Amino acid sequence: MTVWGAWPAKEGFAYVSDESGRPQPWFQTWAGERRMFPVDGAVTRLAWRPDETRLLVVADVTGGQDYRLAELDPSTGELEWIAAEPGVRREIGVPYSSGSQPYSPDGRLLAYATSARDATCLDVYVRDLTTGASRMVLEGDDRYVPICFSPDSRHLLVLKFHQNTDQDLFACDLATGRTQHLTPHEGPAKYQPGGWTEDGIYLCTTEGRDFLGVALLVPGRPLQWIATPDADVENVIVGPQVVWALPQDQRTVLCTQQTTVELPGFASQPFGYDGFVPRFAGDRLLVQVGASDRATEYLLVDLASGESQQLTDFSRELPDDLVVPETVWFTGADGLEISGLLYRPRSTAGPVPAVLTVHGGPEWAALPVHDPLIQRLVRAGFAVLAPNVRGSTGRGLAYQRLIYRDWGGGDLADFEAAAWFLRSLDWVDGDRLGVHGMSYGGFAALSCLTRLPDYWGAGVVICGPADLEMDVRALPPTWSRRVVEWIGDVDDPEDLARLRAASPLTHAADIKAPLLLAHAVADTTVAINGTEQLYRTLTELGKTVRFIRLSRGHLPDDRDERDELDAAVVQWFRDFLKPHSNGARTATEYR
Repeated sequence: MTVWGAWPAKEGFAYVSDESGRPQPWFQTWAGERRMFPVDGAVTRLAWRPDETRLLVVADVTGGQDYRLAELDPSTGELEWIAAEPGVRREIGVPYSSGSQPYSPDGRLLAYATSARDATCLDVYVRDLTTGASRMVLEGDDRYVPICFSPDSRHLLVLKFHQNTDQDLFACDLATGRTQHLTPHEGPAKYQPGGWTEDGIYLCTTEGRDFLGVALLVPGRPLQWIATPDADVENVIVGPQVVWALPQDQRTVLCTQQTTVELPGFASQPFGYDGFVPRFAGDRLLVQVGASDRATEYLLVDLASGESQQLTDFSRELPDDLVVPETVWFTGADGLEISGLLYRPRSTAGPVPAVLTVHGGPEWAALPVHDPLIQRLVRAGFAVLAPNVRGSTGRGLAYQRLIYRDWGGGDLADFEAAAWFLRSLDWVDGDRLGVHGMSYGGFAALSCLTRLPDYWGAGVVICGPADLEMDVRALPPTWSRRVVEWIGDVDDPEDLARLRAASPLTHAADIKAPLLLAHAVADTTVAINGTEQLYRTLTELGKTVRFIRLSRGHLPDDRDERDELDAAVVQWFRDFLKPHSNGARTATEYR
């Protein structure tokens, strides 16, 4: 079971869970009573009206990421769709910020972004909740998303989201229609707001530095720095106090200017994830805390005393033999220091096979939280290494940007270094290595299998780009303005040649390892065409390959389908990385 989000109210808190089989909104009272509200599709985000009479729901009905908005009456469970035209993407902010609040403090307005006018942009609208009328307040030339209103509800803070490493903030005057650029800067910089108070706008930013620090932004004045550690601050939470979350290995420290509180696990929020955002519930913090050997649980944390009250017990559903990873470091070919999470099976009688699993994004991170697939693999006797190679978040702006316009370049050297690291462990059988990944991680796994073919005995690729040119041309329209800087320019002959040289499909004939492919038929992020072409090519070449077609969209959101896929992945590695004497199938059985 997966849960995310922490949206507190007077009587309890709302969150998203796939306990029913698909992500749905749930409400739990402070006394522990729980209730689910059924909504069509997969729910991704929630937000309360200030008076708590309605709960905003963001739902992906088709799996195509055309997010739709509805308001839920928590007393009756009735749902009113307020922006539900098909084929249009809508956003209400960013999931990694506790400051993302689409409702105005006076409760009159709702802000959201939409691609209705131009599929390549996101415009910002404000809806009058009394009349139901909506008006555009910012016409986008890129992706713009509303973050929150000023305390007096007269201005709207908007984030221009050009890249994951390059953003800007704007303030829209709702009375005059004027827009003020708040963060003029040169070069890439992150601006991640945490809240707008009478003092100004508190945010995490890399302005003038490599790591995310905490600062106060007052329009017209220089940034006032509050915290500048030599590590990325994950988020800043604004309420009765200003709190920031600082990861330290496999735990999180909550910091204020007066005190620190260490949490029993990981509770901060890298870019791109939908959970792990602490929010104030009165004078205490409602926090999600996860660990590799237990589920994500909800806690109320008293910052003054450091004491916490656990509100949930989802871990009771998990097996009792889960493994905690070790944080490891190894050196890439160019001297780059790379970290990873290394999971060791409990029984290591003789060298064991190992699986390299690569996170998606590529600007995500392997986190020390419960991963059902990894734990299944470890239980089945595999070591697992989840590396945070170049491009991963949490290591500063420069490290994250190393992947830009270099997919299949330096990252491939990092994967080779990861394979050599596994081979260096005396308890790992270096001749029985597998590689796995989803989305960008799928591209990474295909790159390993095609361009480093002698390292791997089996591979699994889920919704991964097989051809970079095809992927660039099929990306969601709202990503089109960032793709040249991010991946490459398919209209430039030199760039196109580079992309083709780095594409796994170009090197398909070099694959030696048995390959399991899985892809969703309605994937709008990575089109299924490339996987279908790769499967046909490998079949014609007589390679060992299996293809599983998934339903819905890019990331599996049906719990049963995800469980079936995880079981198939584990079985694939069992079949081809275990000795034949243990009942492994031969490659010919899959042809």
